[in-house]
Amino acid sequence: MKFLAVIAGKIIILLSRLFKAGGGSALPGLVALRIDPRLIAKITSKLKHGTIVITGTNGKTTTAKYAAEILRESGYKVVHNRTGSNLVRGIASALIEQSTIFGRTRGDIGLFEVDEATMPNAIPQLKPKIVLVTNLFRDQLDRYGELDTTARMIGSSIAPLQGAMVLLNADDPLVAWLARDVNERSRVAFFGLDEARYISTSRASMDSKDCIICGSELQFDRRFYGHLGLYSCPNCDFKRPPLDFEAHNIYLHGVKNSSVTLRGSDKSLDVALGLSGTYNVYNSLAAYALVSTLDVDERNISMALTNSDAAFGRMERFVVNGKETYLLLIKNPIGLTQIAETLSTDSEARNFMLVLNDNFADGTDISWIWDADISALPRHSNFIYTTGIRAGDMALRFKYEGFETGKIVLVETIDDAFEQALSRTGDGETLYVLATYTGMLHIRNYLTRKGFVEGFWKEVA
Repeated sequence: MKFLAVIAGKIIILLSRLFKAGGGSALPGLVALRIDPRLIAKITSKLKHGTIVITGTNGKTTTAKYAAEILRESGYKVVHNRTGSNLVRGIASALIEQSTIFGRTRGDIGLFEVDEATMPNAIPQLKPKIVLVTNLFRDQLDRYGELDTTARMIGSSIAPLQGAMVLLNADDPLVAWLARDVNERSRVAFFGLDEARYISTSRASMDSKDCIICGSELQFDRRFYGHLGLYSCPNCDFKRPPLDFEAHNIYLHGVKNSSVTLRGSDKSLDVALGLSGTYNVYNSLAAYALVSTLDVDERNISMALTNSDAAFGRMERFVVNGKETYLLLIKNPIGLTQIAETLSTDSEARNFMLVLNDNFADGTDISWIWDADISALPRHSNFIYTTGIRAGDMALRFKYEGFETGKIVLVETIDDAFEQALSRTGDGETLYVLATYTGMLHIRNYLTRKGFVEGFWKEVA
């Protein structure tokens, strides 16, 4: 069965890329798992160094990319679902692509980002030796429900693990609380920020603001964004746990880069990142914590983090017709809020396009756009194009936020909107394209068809 499943998957990958019908990051796995439902377990059980799982609302793809590049720099052969296709079909597709026709993997370690709701199905098959949880925010309520439901799914998934290392974001109260689900045969370590320079004042997306034990409102000595911060309960002993890995000495240099000092138990590392934003500092810290448990050489960590560019569709940079273009994934309130705040740090950011779709992979409930704080987006913009299936909803959101309606342009088709926005972007200026997941894939496929970018399968992850 495994042989037939892998053959079928490889044929679909080949046809998908031959006819430029996507990259084959989901359908091959979907079909292969119909043929052999145990395919993931059969392939990953042969990985010499086992598997690593990264889950959480935001930051999975970038954290995984950072970690993959560090591991490769250290000599590992990494099998990785690098496109962010993180349902079981995406994991299976990545395994098929990176295996022989007989299902023998070409790697020696598996690194997989896993959708939160997929954890109960994926963990028993992957049997990871390391699990990392980035954060938990409200996201795709039609799929996940409220946050406590998502936390229970993750908690029940990690509870049976034996001898695993579980890395948790201490700055997120609900994520830190997951430590209680880890049994005595596994270990827990916490990571978080130790920083006073970048403190959030926006109260948007404070989704976990009450004590999990007694229900009292938590007190935050500082918040880095959303509900991530240094918290304690005024009525019981619940508080942020001590940090095993921390980031401090943070400097955000506009939209495009930053620097940070990462610190473990007895080591400290100064790193220049090619990405900006507090959320990317968290991603680099999470990757640092993850690879530190594998005793990776710090020189390899520094080199990989410094040289790493953006992950697939996550502040990814292209040059199209001589004009700089950034593609940024948006999918929930805190993600859009953080991108708006990051863009606000660049006085030259003036040209924007937003793609809002409501396909299954985007989340069919798009009410989250009203919970995002977009007030930080620059008011001196040249234009704001809205497009996609729910372009009208996005245009309405900007109107009610008080943006100048004369600058909001609604175009139904994504290709037309992109071409118009790019043509109005001046020489030396930058176009920022913010898109939900399928919109991001559409833009990337468009750029591939036009020859401005290679298909992701031709790129080095």
